[in-house]
Amino acid sequence: MSTKKLPFISSVGLVQIDGRNVVPTAIYYDSERRAHIGHEARELCHSPEHLLEDFKIELGQHDPDAVTKRTTQSFHAPRSTVAGIVQDFFREFLAKVNQGLEQQGRPLPKSILIAEPLALSGSNMAEESWLSNYRRAIRRVLHGRFEQIDFLPEPFAVFQYYRYGLRHPAIAEQRKHIALVLDFGGGTFDISVIETAKSGDVSQSGTNSRPLSAKSIQIGGFFINRLIAAQLLMTAVNKDIRADVRKSLELADRTKAPDALAQLAEKQQTFYRHYKRLLSAVESAKLSVCNSIANWSLEANLSGLAPFPLSVPTNPYDPSSSMASLKLDAGMLRQTFENEVWRNKLRDAIKKTIDRAAKDLKGQEISVVLLSGGSSNIRWLAKLLDRDLGKSDLPHAEILQLSENFQEIVAKGLATECARRFYTEGQGDFRAVTYNRLCLALRSDGGELEVKPAKPVTSILAAGGQAQFDDGVLLPSARSLRGLVDKPLLWKVRLGHPPRQLLEYFFMRSSFDPDDLEARHNIVDTRASTPKNARFQSAIEVELTVRADGTATPRFIYGRNDRSGGVTAEGRPFHIDMTFASDEVGGSTYLGFDFGTSASACSIVDSNDVQMIQERARSAEWRELSELLSELPYPAAAPLARFISEIDSHRRPQKGREAAEALLTLAAYVAYMDACSCKATTGAVFKGYTQRSAGPLWALIKGCLGGKAANLNFSAPLQGLLKPENVEQIDQCIEGLNSDKHGRQQNVDWVSFLGLLANHVARIFAGKHLGVFEGVVAKRFRSGSYAGIFRVLHGASQTFVDVLAYEGPVSFSDELVYLVDPAGGRALLLSPLYFWGLQRNPLDTLAIDMFEFDTDKRGLFSFKSTQISQGLTITPDGEYGEIHEHVSVMRASDQDGHLIEGLTLTSHNP
Repeated sequence: MSTKKLPFISSVGLVQIDGRNVVPTAIYYDSERRAHIGHEARELCHSPEHLLEDFKIELGQHDPDAVTKRTTQSFHAPRSTVAGIVQDFFREFLAKVNQGLEQQGRPLPKSILIAEPLALSGSNMAEESWLSNYRRAIRRVLHGRFEQIDFLPEPFAVFQYYRYGLRHPAIAEQRKHIALVLDFGGGTFDISVIETAKSGDVSQSGTNSRPLSAKSIQIGGFFINRLIAAQLLMTAVNKDIRADVRKSLELADRTKAPDALAQLAEKQQTFYRHYKRLLSAVESAKLSVCNSIANWSLEANLSGLAPFPLSVPTNPYDPSSSMASLKLDAGMLRQTFENEVWRNKLRDAIKKTIDRAAKDLKGQEISVVLLSGGSSNIRWLAKLLDRDLGKSDLPHAEILQLSENFQEIVAKGLATECARRFYTEGQGDFRAVTYNRLCLALRSDGGELEVKPAKPVTSILAAGGQAQFDDGVLLPSARSLRGLVDKPLLWKVRLGHPPRQLLEYFFMRSSFDPDDLEARHNIVDTRASTPKNARFQSAIEVELTVRADGTATPRFIYGRNDRSGGVTAEGRPFHIDMTFASDEVGGSTYLGFDFGTSASACSIVDSNDVQMIQERARSAEWRELSELLSELPYPAAAPLARFISEIDSHRRPQKGREAAEALLTLAAYVAYMDACSCKATTGAVFKGYTQRSAGPLWALIKGCLGGKAANLNFSAPLQGLLKPENVEQIDQCIEGLNSDKHGRQQNVDWVSFLGLLANHVARIFAGKHLGVFEGVVAKRFRSGSYAGIFRVLHGASQTFVDVLAYEGPVSFSDELVYLVDPAGGRALLLSPLYFWGLQRNPLDTLAIDMFEFDTDKRGLFSFKSTQISQGLTITPDGEYGEIHEHVSVMRASDQDGHLIEGLTLTSHNP
């Protein structure tokens, strides 16, 4: 199903950090103890063991109010605790955000909405209080920076993006949905079941969606890396030290902060350094292997596919250990993912979450599955969902996957929620709401476990019709606690016999089995001793006081009536599954911050954004322009997206010019190379082309299309631009662009002009793709036959996950750009007018960009990059002398184009 986008989140841009929408959640301290974050940290840190990452989950494992003792520091880690590291990361991150906003003349945010994992379920104290610790630590780090600090669970942000931001037709249409949301990130796998109302529009009516069940487990990209690294180590080391290595692996995985590292013995520190280097190499290998997979079928033969070499220490306790040369390939990765990740961890967690929602679903089936998170790019997840749960739990569910960067979805979802809060005066859709049923089972004096009806005493609970709920249910899922924070909530429970000595209590999430520790809230303390002077009525009262962070304090009151206040048995506070409940204040400027385990991103929304959203939502032309982003190739889609997201009226004309020139460039270069391949040029078309600007590009298009459209293989759809009415509009718009260059008032209807160009350019790519061949190698035992993949470079942002499997008689370079027709088995070479990845940064795969021919300045050829940069100048005697020679020949006379036929291009994408 094609993805349709309305101009909502496409109109609210992500804040760029060092020129990127997404940055690694990593920090490095240089020799002067200065903190560097993100891509800068990775570039400056030459020893992986000095790069601090994977510290987010650790933040909730410790009470932020507890006094910590500082330990030995080193030059690369002056901070000894995770809280200090997070504080430095936030400080540097927000400083870069504010710097970018000030340069744009945008107001600094007063409110911040932070994405958080759901409550981590487990069997120890740290997990029981994890979310409370995490929220308090974050609020302490951000104290004084914002007027309002709020939190939103990551899968709820994902849901908001699909339904209200992206407005995918399968979830945004005006009917009820039951959505299963899976957010698979670097550190956690978050699962939630959300029921939608029929209304899909922002309105003053308040909440339109209800979370019925949710769960988080500590499984993500880092966990997969650790599995692979452990397998490699066990293969490389001698048998006599494997037991020690297993223990060292457990110890290293628990070592997140510098103070923990400083306490290790020298032998274990040596192991840690080897292990960190191996983990860094495994991450690169995993990404490389995933990027090379064209067929994600569970039955595909992946043995030996895309092997990535890795050096693994044979003795990780020796600083100068010899290295074994091992490989990670697609077959090994699939086996590890299916057996160790899916079967052992993810499958049961998903099934339990669906089962928890069953009572509230009342027979309704899940209709759609929404995927998010960087690890969702491992596309076996969708295949395994369908194979193992499709018939039993998801028989009629449509699994939605996007051909865009999964790492941006949470940040875009936060922007969606922030924008909606302008309409609801800060209320939002998921504030102060439970996302699992809160159940209670009791046992008196060691007797039988009792699950009894809980009759609400608090009037507002009774008003919600709670008497209709199942026995033992105190709060249903999706129960709003707005206005009830810090106020005692009371229920009456009639037991078989009173607890004269001891009351055992088990607060559970959608369960009544105390032995199910994953479902238990109060793990550490489950007993309340009965006061000696207690007298009993026919029922006891259960009281809960819930704080804004979800911490609930239980009390059990015996013998209270009109004449007596009764006596109280105090319980230990625990954390219930509810979203944050800060004061509902309508903000003027929101920052949505996705503080991820492996990568972070943020979005900004202010009143100007909301006004623009309102205006564009009413415009069919804006909606159509936004829809085209996913259909256009990257060199045209990215500049168009920058125009759509620009809210400043003074900067919008420049962004419009850049988008128009990008679309004209793509049309002109495809038309020219197509004409050359058909030998349909006059011989000197490119010689007369002066520079990459609107006028010369339009002249090049007309020169290539005039009267020859019937002979062209790819660019015939552009012939519509030559209709008299379109020629008149384009001529007028280009004249308006030139007026601006000469200081005269510009009068261009940007939306209409860009819509005209984008629609015609998109028609070229109906069933065709622009992209690059990768990993093409000769097939064994088949002379003259090659195989690899073709990566489709469509959409406004990297990463590009759609690939085609290639087989054919040609070996391709991975820097040459082609326009392919899979149905016809043809490929049109677009280089040297386009090149992919001429400048590569091995530490940052997203630094690869598209370059397109720009100008000829006295024999020096400049190439412009799709992202904003200095570009590239190519000289006759420089690194790219061969490219210079090729362009020089074209400047002298048109050359025959390269149309390659006889190719097999197959899509296996789910």
